[in-house]
Formats: sequence, C-alpha cells, structure tokens
Amino acid sequence: MRHTDIHKLEKSHARHVWDVSEYCRRSGLHKTEEQRLIKVLGRYASSHELQMNVVRPQTRMR
Repeated sequence: MRHTDIHKLEKSHARHVWDVSEYCRRSGLHKTEEQRLIKVLGRYASSHELQMNVVRPQTRMR
C-alpha cells in the first residue's frame, strides 16, 4: 500500500464517489436496477458513471 499525503493533492482532481446503494435509495431507483448497477460498476462509483449507466423506464406513452 502506498501512502499519499492529502495536503499535496490537487482539489481539481477530486471526484465525489457514491455508494451505489445509497445513490439508488436517494434517486428512488428500484432494487433490480440497484443490483444491475452493482454488477456493472461495483459497490462504489462516481456520479458521472452512475448517471450514464442508469436505465430509466419510459414514462410517456403515445
């Protein structure tokens, strides 16, 4: 394991990483979608990865 001094890190490279189940709970996603995201991304993912991989059902019908 490599030690990293947090004072030397640049804030521009920092990303918000979500717990996938927490993100799904806050977004109101179904459990099956949560399980699919965990299979695809793992337990933790960035906001961008989550937003790009969420499949939302069509709500508008013609």
